[in-house]
Amino acid sequence: MESSSTTKSVSNLKRPDDAGTRRRMDLRPSNRRALALASEVIAAVRPEQLGLPTPCSAWTVGDLLRHMISQNKRFAAAARGEEADAACPLDGGELGADPAAIYRDSADLAVAAYLVEDIADRRMVLEELPGPLPALVAISFHFTDSLVHGWDVARSIGVPFQPPAELSSAALGIASRIPDDARGPGGAFGPVVEPVSNASDFDRLLCLVGRNPFWATPVT
Repeated sequence: MESSSTTKSVSNLKRPDDAGTRRRMDLRPSNRRALALASEVIAAVRPEQLGLPTPCSAWTVGDLLRHMISQNKRFAAAARGEEADAACPLDGGELGADPAAIYRDSADLAVAAYLVEDIADRRMVLEELPGPLPALVAISFHFTDSLVHGWDVARSIGVPFQPPAELSSAALGIASRIPDDARGPGGAFGPVVEPVSNASDFDRLLCLVGRNPFWATPVT
């Protein structure tokens, strides 16, 4: 789905191929913070806002939350060496009566799964990744996906979302490796949006994954 997810159909994504580099890019603490930021935003979503449009043009807020919940569960399962589809269908996370609580629980699953001592030596297999991938590389994609989608939800419901500079910088580094052939029709990302001259790292990140940093919900 074009410009919807930072983890989907990135078969040619440029990625580190030596163990030392992969260990240096251990973004588990950053991922945990990104999940917490997204959780705060999702807690502000009201039931009547689930049908609102999002910067992911084909998804409503409810669709986006289902994707985010499914990604947390699927990445957690893959980190444990289990079948992701058995944990949750792709983009099929259930919202239940309390989507915020469901999201928090799914995020906790991912955080816990990533804490194993040998995570740097594991590989993760998911349909939406060009796998199998070194686990730390896969987690870096989950981190970027969670950070960007936190912004998506925030813009959709009209609440602020400004991640700390160090998270924005780290995610920008991940997004900078997206190849051109992963963009456009049939790709995981929309075309790069030209950032303004004084754009922050976070706005540059959004531009690299096909988002317009000035996107606003058309619903008033």
